[in-house]
Amino acid sequence: MSWRSVFISKPAKLSLRDNALFIKQECEISVPLEDIAVVVIDCREVVITAPLLTALSQFGATLVVCDEHFLPCGQLLPFSQHSRFLKMLSLQMTLSSEIKSILWQKIICQKIYHQSFVLKCAGLDNLSQKLLTLSNEVKENDSNRCEAHAAALYFPALFGNGFSRGIDTPVNIRLNYGYSIMRSAVARVLVAYGFLPTLGLWHKNELNAFNLCDDLMEVFRQIVDLEVYTQFVSGSLNDEFETPDKAQLVKLLNYEMIFQNKKHSVLSAMEQMVKSLTAVFHHQNADFFRLPEISYANECQYE
Repeated sequence: MSWRSVFISKPAKLSLRDNALFIKQECEISVPLEDIAVVVIDCREVVITAPLLTALSQFGATLVVCDEHFLPCGQLLPFSQHSRFLKMLSLQMTLSSEIKSILWQKIICQKIYHQSFVLKCAGLDNLSQKLLTLSNEVKENDSNRCEAHAAALYFPALFGNGFSRGIDTPVNIRLNYGYSIMRSAVARVLVAYGFLPTLGLWHKNELNAFNLCDDLMEVFRQIVDLEVYTQFVSGSLNDEFETPDKAQLVKLLNYEMIFQNKKHSVLSAMEQMVKSLTAVFHHQNADFFRLPEISYANECQYE
């Protein structure tokens, strides 16, 4: 199983050599392609060869590129990894609204549970308990808007009263970067299992090619939140979003989670989750869906 995330932040030439990613910089580094899950290019002076792009796709790795503001803006997805795209597309298009609403309920329950975990790590026990209770009150399709209620309590508690996700601040820049990395990793797994990322469960934006990714990544956002909160309370968060900060967010793909009582990295947990979603589609039964949990092995040291 691929497990490495490669972060390129300095000028380099990337090429293919003996089924490995060959990185030519001040020194030369070779990384076996079979180990790579995600490559993030966060530098404008990087040259990459066509044979390497082909090989990355063939090995099931995804490549993420950043724009002039050094935020993820594009992705190469390995569409050659599944032999029955049409069958999966048919299953996606015919999944009942009832099953979708139950799946979304499960996702929001777990999202709010994870938010409760983050608040507990922040020492906000009373509010953590309030969100924990709220996570058990989510109805199908989140018809009682528990997600919005939780968010209204959660973000100001972490980042201060008046905090808004719609403002371009150092906190939001880091959150957006980390979320983009998680979203890209989910997209990689989805296409590997034959899903079309455009067809979502709850997200249905016609301009969004990654609606299903946005559905499934909801339970991974809180890992990013916890890391950014750590920087926020330590006073190390400033206007300059530098390479070490970005590299740390990419490393969150190796954060430990629990899936079915076993330890997994985020990358592995994503794959197990999508496997369970495949069973949902094949059996037309939401009971097959499983979601990972944030692990207490990643001790709460942020109070």
